[in-house]
Amino acid sequence: MTTHHQADQALAARALSSAEYLAGVLAAAELDVVGQPQKLPELLFPDLDADAVRRVWDLAIIVGYRLRKLTEQPRWDDAALRRLRGALAEAGYVGMAQLTERSLNTLHPADADQHATRDRA
Repeated sequence: MTTHHQADQALAARALSSAEYLAGVLAAAELDVVGQPQKLPELLFPDLDADAVRRVWDLAIIVGYRLRKLTEQPRWDDAALRRLRGALAEAGYVGMAQLTERSLNTLHPADADQHATRDRA
């Protein structure tokens, strides 16, 4: 029997999954508009210094790559997330620390798949 809490969690997960799908479509649409990945930074920020935009963009690509590596892990490394959350909070990045805390308290999609498979067995 599905509880209220389980339904809430399932529907919230579905909403997040839909948002992630839409974010991917949005990213594809942005590229479709500008035509080439190399044009994205400068065309999205035409009023800013092109060199500064390029430096920020290049760093963002590295962060995105690291994010992908972290999310490919079958389980989050809770100890690392706690350490990074603490460092963010200590440095005054309260919002980022709260997001990291949320990740610590949220079931990773790979874990959810494992739970669903186990529950069906």
